[in-house]
Amino acid sequence: MNVDITQRIDFLEYEEFLKKNYESTFYHSLKHLNFLKEVLNSKPFFITIRENNNLNGVLPFFEKKSSYGKVINSLPFFGSYGGFVSNELSVQKKILETLNNYNMENDVLSSVIIENPFTNYRKIYNEYYKFNLKENRRIQCIDLKEKSKEIIWNSFEQRVRRAVRKAEKNNVQVQKLIPDEEGLSNFLQMHKKEMESKNGRVKPPEFFKHLKNSFSPNKNYDIFCASIDGKDIAYLLVFYFNFYTEYYMPAYDSDFKNLQATSTLLWESIKTSVDKKMKYYNFGGTWKNQPELYLYKRGWAADERGYNYYISGNLDRAQKAGLEEIKKNYSYFYVFSYEQIQNSES
Repeated sequence: MNVDITQRIDFLEYEEFLKKNYESTFYHSLKHLNFLKEVLNSKPFFITIRENNNLNGVLPFFEKKSSYGKVINSLPFFGSYGGFVSNELSVQKKILETLNNYNMENDVLSSVIIENPFTNYRKIYNEYYKFNLKENRRIQCIDLKEKSKEIIWNSFEQRVRRAVRKAEKNNVQVQKLIPDEEGLSNFLQMHKKEMESKNGRVKPPEFFKHLKNSFSPNKNYDIFCASIDGKDIAYLLVFYFNFYTEYYMPAYDSDFKNLQATSTLLWESIKTSVDKKMKYYNFGGTWKNQPELYLYKRGWAADERGYNYYISGNLDRAQKAGLEEIKKNYSYFYVFSYEQIQNSES
């Protein structure tokens, strides 16, 4: 068993390995890692395990350095899932052992693995990753396996079906956005306005530039656009990989919220996923302080899955640095929860 930590990997071999491991999602994909490379201006690292020169396991991660220490994420940027890809226990253990040693040998402020919710390896992380904090999260996803559009439609709550019908009655038109400069700029501005109204975090200005350079429309992603009388009023970006559709980035014009454009976009996206033979439509994470969003997703017959952030780090050092310094030095990386950093009495 050969172990390596490298920034060089055979791209074709890596993608073929992921396709054989059906639990691997969009976030592990090479295109996504290259996208993060451009957005973060940082190259990914790979812990690789080989046997007889064959790739048997891998864990990708990124790191960011400052005077406060090194922060490692598998993976960074708005809660991207990471962790190992392998179905062999001996390989899984070796990957985590290697990361444990890497954490000990470097000036690490925080090393975070965001567990893939579509795996069943919690016991492995709990036993073999040396973490000192664990944070629970949940996603909601629709199981599309072997279901027709009619069956899926009938599984939605009545309020969801009414919302879609309302958009149709109001003549809300849906089409796929051609990713040109004007359309993407409108999408980003609508997203920015919406996030700022909710005190949420806005995607960086260069987000769509790197999206166009890293992914192919209709194959790796789609942007669905809702309009009325020729005016764009809502957008939805989704990604595709293996058997997963990732509901990634919605945006809507609040002046037209009552027309339920977001609901008809979502339904169009789900139908497209069925046509593409996707098995899961993943809404992504829902925080416990977002009950309205949780109920909205549940209305679409979305099941809940739990997952964890496994954190090995020095919380005391992060608290001494202070929240603003952590935000400034580790943008788009998860260090500790903001609440923990602010609680200097912990």
